This record gives sequence, C-alpha cells and structure tokens, in this order.
Amino acid sequence: MTNDETRSIEIETHVDANPEDVWTSLTTGDGLKRWFPLDARVEPEVGGQVWLSWGPGCEGEAPIHIWDEPRRFGWTESYGEDEQGRPIRVAIDFHIEGREGSTVVRLVQSGLSASSDWDEMYDALKDGWTYFLFNLAYHFEVHGGQDRTLVWKRHPIALSRDEVWHRLTEGGLVGGDLALDGEHEAKTVSRRDRYHFAATLPALNDSVWFVEVEGAHVGFWLSVYDDDGLEPDGLQSTLEHRVTEVLGA
Repeated sequence: MTNDETRSIEIETHVDANPEDVWTSLTTGDGLKRWFPLDARVEPEVGGQVWLSWGPGCEGEAPIHIWDEPRRFGWTESYGEDEQGRPIRVAIDFHIEGREGSTVVRLVQSGLSASSDWDEMYDALKDGWTYFLFNLAYHFEVHGGQDRTLVWKRHPIALSRDEVWHRLTEGGLVGGDLALDGEHEAKTVSRRDRYHFAATLPALNDSVWFVEVEGAHVGFWLSVYDDDGLEPDGLQSTLEHRVTEVLGA
C-alpha cells in the first residue's frame, strides 16, 4: 500500500444564504461553531492554522493551504505515515458557488488511503460530513444563522457495537421517538445502524440531534440555537442522566 493509492469523499449541499455569509460560516471560529465543532479558531491566510475541538482529547490544528475568498477554503491534515514511512496528508476543501439566490457548497476530502484497513474510517468520515453539511444548511434555513449552543457528551464504553446500538434503540436515544426530557418525534436526517444517527427534533424548537458510536466512546450532540428559548444547562443535565441510564456509568 503506497500513499499514491487514495480515494476521496465529495458531498454537495445547497445553502439558503449568499456566498459571503457562507464564507463567514466556513472560515471564522464563530461561524464554524454554529454548525461544526464545539470550538474553533482560524488564522485567515494561507499558512495560517485551523484549530478545531470536540472536547478534551479531541482537538487538533492543521495548516490552511487555500484561501480564495469567497470561493474556496481548505486545510491539510496529517494522518501518520504509509508503509514506506512517507507522510499521509489529507486535504479538506470547501468549494463555494453562488447559484440562483443561494449558495452551493461542495466538500472534498482527498488523500484518504484506498486500503481496506481504512474502510471504517472512510465510512465514518463520510457519515460525519453528511451530518455536518446538513447542519450547515439547516442552521441558515431554519435558524437564520443564529449562534448555537452544543449540548454534548462523549461517553466511554466497553460494550460491543451491537450491544451499544441495541441499548441506544431500546433506550430511546436512537429512532423515531426520542426520549430526552420527554418523548420527541425525531425526523431522521441520516442513519447507519450501529454507527450513527442524525435527526431534527421539531417539538424541541427544531434542534438537531446526532449520535455517533466511535469505538471506545459514544458521542451525543444536541444543537440548540439562540432563538430556541431552551435551557441548555437543564438539557445538559438531562442528557447526562439519560446516557448513564441507558449505557451505564
């Protein structure tokens, strides 16, 4: 297996906003936090750094390789070395195009190894980008680009993936009737059994729910926005209680 044998992920989404506003959501820390990570910082130039965080132990930074406002933005991540000791570099590029009063965003993640050893990572990355790009469009369309509060928990597990998924389903954390602070109808956005579930929650002020079985952890992410009138602290306490109830301490 050499570093030359690679594959890519390409996903396109339509955003109900102008290219300049979409550019801001892709290239600033505050903009990224409305739909992507828990926290972010961006140095706005080629050679600058993008720093992203999904909580302690899940943080990293990468150099920006393209800054073409407001058309294209991207950074390069390091994924270790191939069998010949050469660095594996994975590029993430956002292509932005205004089209008939809205904006088309095309995400390309290239340089991923074509080895079967990378199949699970490839599928997980594709799952994640499908959800995140939905969230990018949704936060404009439904929440008008409002700031977001992320209610979240990454819960360690020592169970099989099958057992985790069974407990999540039976416990009401995955599926059409979601049990958090009561029962809520969940409208599925994307789902791959045993790996991830994403849905909108209309009765919870159109918040967005994402569950990802990561291997040694399960990640739970509830996006609520400033226009929701919800109490994030109360939801955080409820989430932690429900996750422990379903998966154990």
